[in-house]
Amino acid sequence: MDSYNRILTTVNHERPDRPPCELLATDEVFDALRAYQGHGSLEDLLVDLGVDLRQLALEIRKDQSIPEPAVERHGQNADLTVSCYGVVLAHHKNFPQAHRVYGPFSETDDLDSFDWPRPEDVEGPEVIASHIKNFNDAGLCTCIRTDNPFKIAYFMRTFEDFMVDCVLEPDHALELVKRVAEVEFRRAENGIKAGGRCAMIFGDFADQRNLMISPASFRRVLKPVLADYVARLRSINPDVLVFLHSDGNLMSILPDLIECGFNAVHPIQPECMDMGEVKRRYGDRLTLFGGMSVQTELPASNPENIRALVRRRIDELGKDGGFILAPSNTILPDVPLESIVAMFREACKI
Repeated sequence: MDSYNRILTTVNHERPDRPPCELLATDEVFDALRAYQGHGSLEDLLVDLGVDLRQLALEIRKDQSIPEPAVERHGQNADLTVSCYGVVLAHHKNFPQAHRVYGPFSETDDLDSFDWPRPEDVEGPEVIASHIKNFNDAGLCTCIRTDNPFKIAYFMRTFEDFMVDCVLEPDHALELVKRVAEVEFRRAENGIKAGGRCAMIFGDFADQRNLMISPASFRRVLKPVLADYVARLRSINPDVLVFLHSDGNLMSILPDLIECGFNAVHPIQPECMDMGEVKRRYGDRLTLFGGMSVQTELPASNPENIRALVRRRIDELGKDGGFILAPSNTILPDVPLESIVAMFREACKI
């Protein structure tokens, strides 16, 4: 069974030859794994580990300048970059991820005051068509990455102001999310037109206690946009698989995500969601994607306990399909390389 059919069988809630696997990690971890396993290329490593997905993304060709207030407040202590959405990120040495320090609506709520990227600024399908064809011909599941407009919105505004907008000015919040979606969703549409077999939208809208906004606000501000995302892609290819990533406790809106049409949700975070309960309640309609915590299980682990954990997760969540094994988020350098290898070796022999 090739990788694509393995994933297709899984999301159809039938039992594949083994659980599909995905690996999310920093470039530093990927480089260390390549050296540890003796591989010259990333692709050789992924094939060796049995990774079934290949993620690709189209760029947005829109340059922005870093606003002077951001330089004055943050430029002395960090290297600054700016996204096509005008979001300024600060990069610090020895910190694995940049963090947001300024956005175009930090000091105004006028959505027309910003020089927005347009859908036409997204790279066309031809940019990645040949890469997708090569992966598809190899039997892999090509997955087109898109950022969740909700997350970009709270970066463009400020987190606190945007959360207040969702409650007090929901129409304004929805308009901001929709403007981002027009660009982000073009990235996914072009990737599916290029032959991508799957699309995945990334961006948190929950923490380990609950949603960032109430379920009612979610249904007003974000659910319609997510449903539109799935519908747009299925209008291009009715058979496309559509996955969603958000950390945190999503239990209260899992039925909504199923209604939107998502095939799988990542990561069903072990620290705040009972994966067994999710499987029992929704496992006939939703594929669980994840299962291996980068917060509490993979760091400071050893191969023996990781192999046992993989077997337990597969027994509990994947007996009849509906489970893709993966880390719950990006693996950082605090995870032993031998534990990463053991995770995939154990999954692939089952």
